[in-house]
Amino acid sequence: MKTSIKKFIINTLLMAATAGVAVAIGSQLPQLYKKWQGPFKNGDFSAHIKNQNQSLTLYGTTTCPHCESARAYLKKNGIAYNDQILDKSKEAEANFKLLNEKSVPVIVSAHKLLVGFNEQEYDKLINTELKK
Repeated sequence: MKTSIKKFIINTLLMAATAGVAVAIGSQLPQLYKKWQGPFKNGDFSAHIKNQNQSLTLYGTTTCPHCESARAYLKKNGIAYNDQILDKSKEAEANFKLLNEKSVPVIVSAHKLLVGFNEQEYDKLINTELKK
């Protein structure tokens, strides 16, 4: 009888430990996947530059400091872009909603999308998309 109780306790502890490890690993999977995937989303985003003057489109607002940093970076580096200001244009807002993104800035080329502002990532985008 004592061995049955001992086995039951050991099995219960093993199951609890396994469940704990699974939860710990599972909670990290979205972050690991995002890191593995990289900062860019690939796809056909050509609709966001179609009928525009430039081959890059920046979606942002007038109140977002990261959007201002993105605009300053693009201007400083002489990169021409379509500035789609969501809080000034219903059309820009509608086009932005098609991307299913929740935050700004979002910069889009024909084949890549990047959320947020990071100089190194903008450099990569510009070097891969504009200097082909």
